[in-house]
Amino acid sequence: MNLEIRWALDLITLDQERSISKAAEKRYISQSAFSRRLQHLEETVGFNLIERHSKDISFTELGQILLTTAHSLQSQLNDSMHLINQIKQTKENTIKFAVAHSLVNSFFAEYLRFMPIEEHGVKFEIIAINIGEGLQMLKEGKIDFLVSYSSKTVKQKAQSDSLVAVKIGETEIIPVFAPVNHRQSYDLNSDFPLLTYSHHAYLRNLVDKVIEDNNLNCHILYETDNAENLKQLVLQGAGVAWLPRITITEELLQQRLVELSTAQVAVTQNIFIYKNKLNNHELTNLVFEHFKQEVE
Repeated sequence: MNLEIRWALDLITLDQERSISKAAEKRYISQSAFSRRLQHLEETVGFNLIERHSKDISFTELGQILLTTAHSLQSQLNDSMHLINQIKQTKENTIKFAVAHSLVNSFFAEYLRFMPIEEHGVKFEIIAINIGEGLQMLKEGKIDFLVSYSSKTVKQKAQSDSLVAVKIGETEIIPVFAPVNHRQSYDLNSDFPLLTYSHHAYLRNLVDKVIEDNNLNCHILYETDNAENLKQLVLQGAGVAWLPRITITEELLQQRLVELSTAQVAVTQNIFIYKNKLNNHELTNLVFEHFKQEVE
């Protein structure tokens, strides 16, 4: 049984007007054409939709069931159009960034201060995220940009998902501690307390590899996704953590944090901003071009 979507609108209009002639006028067709469509619908479903012995238009019991379905379809369509308009409006007024946890509060915030889009009335939406999840969201169009570190694996994943990228910075990931409670230093070869990232975080794999490659002796005291929590714990003197140098510049200058780094245990990481090639929204392209110009 094939039913066209127009049957739902025909029935709803007939219910509203209670007149075939008026319903036909509202549907912009002749009365005879409307009657033929109604008759064809009855032949298709196999039962009468209206009581023909009555002067006033009234629906049969089975017709009422089909009318209810028609109203339900109209309601769903209206809800869908409302959702589409909301998404369209949000898309036009919001640029969504997903940013690696450790880059949100300091590094990337500086970039946003110089975005040339004030005249467009645009707002930014920023979420802290793990790199793998961010790549998937970018592929699915749920965000406009991903800001993250880049490794060989990340580059390969980005290429396979048709993403474009611009390098916007680099930093060292260095081990630091806070000289509080008379603490002078830690010996990285003597079972130091490690404050580190959760297992699914990109920097966790990097830190684990540094520790393994250098045969460092530590015990994990705390792990988290949130790099800012990690930083605060270090500042309280809880142990040693590998943090991006660009996120602790002031603390290092003020000697609130002290670097334990040597060439062997510090790791340089490039920072990239990624965009889906299929996202050609005017404002998205404007922001991406701004990042490209900043590094040229």
